[in-house]
Amino acid sequence: MDAWSTALIAALDKVRPAVVHVDARTPGTNQMALGTGVVLDHYHIISSAQIVAMEDQITVKTADGKRRKATCIGIDPLYFLAILRTEERLPVDPPTFAPEGSAPVGLAVFAVGNALGYEHTMTTGHISSGERTVYRPSQIRGAGNFPVDGLLTTNAQVHPGNTGGPLVDLEGRVVGICGIPWQGGMSLAIQAAVAARVASQIIDNGYAVHPWLGFSGEADVIDKIWVDLLSLPYDRGVVVQYVPRGGPAHRAGLKEMDMVMAVDGHQPISHVGFIRKVLAGRKHGEKVPLTVLRQGEVTELQIAVEEMPRLNEPPDIDSVESQEEDE
Repeated sequence: MDAWSTALIAALDKVRPAVVHVDARTPGTNQMALGTGVVLDHYHIISSAQIVAMEDQITVKTADGKRRKATCIGIDPLYFLAILRTEERLPVDPPTFAPEGSAPVGLAVFAVGNALGYEHTMTTGHISSGERTVYRPSQIRGAGNFPVDGLLTTNAQVHPGNTGGPLVDLEGRVVGICGIPWQGGMSLAIQAAVAARVASQIIDNGYAVHPWLGFSGEADVIDKIWVDLLSLPYDRGVVVQYVPRGGPAHRAGLKEMDMVMAVDGHQPISHVGFIRKVLAGRKHGEKVPLTVLRQGEVTELQIAVEEMPRLNEPPDIDSVESQEEDE
């Protein structure tokens, strides 16, 4: 057998015990949805809300063929993740979830699941782009578009049935949770570290934090001459283009044409989503420092961690867009 096939099979064997088949049935109508999930710990499974609703009667089948009852303990309205809890302890060890920054462009990956009604399927590909943000419109008039950060695009095909399953690298690590077919043969996946954070927050608190910044902007780089002349701490950041009144950025004192160079000391800031990512790890109401360049002077502001307003509508999968809007 060739080396490539050997590596794929070894990685699949490593992760397969932690991949489960999800059967969700709607009470009353007995309407059925089938999909995939991946074990997070000995009682919890990450899956997709495209498959599971809170009121569904859920059965998961593990790799040993045994069926176990589960309940949905929470659905994240931004990433459309469903977190399941089994009634009995799962007899498998959870897989390794890759940390942030572990899925560079070009990384060989494969999607594992139960595609098209077949169990233990695999489709191969690579990471086409990382740290992608897409925007989905709210179904509530005036609520704006919600940014969805921490996404990967891959040409490993996602079919009906393996949504909610793991995207895996050749080390057998989970690098993403398979989402939806997207554009031009590409599929979207949620970074494993993002999915694990959202799941852990739902398990611990009943919900996940999705920060609202209240400003939009574009990344830019400062010429080295000005960095040296002004003794700037960094040479890049996000230039603020719009700050609506009443949002966290406005209350923090952020102004148009400011450059946000760091958040809580993290640098460099290459996109607005990085700021949200840092704030997402903090508690609601906590204030986080922003290092800001304003008219040649560096100052520090404090932005409060606040939830995106009216984030209570499930995403319309058909209307996910890649264009940037106000944040």
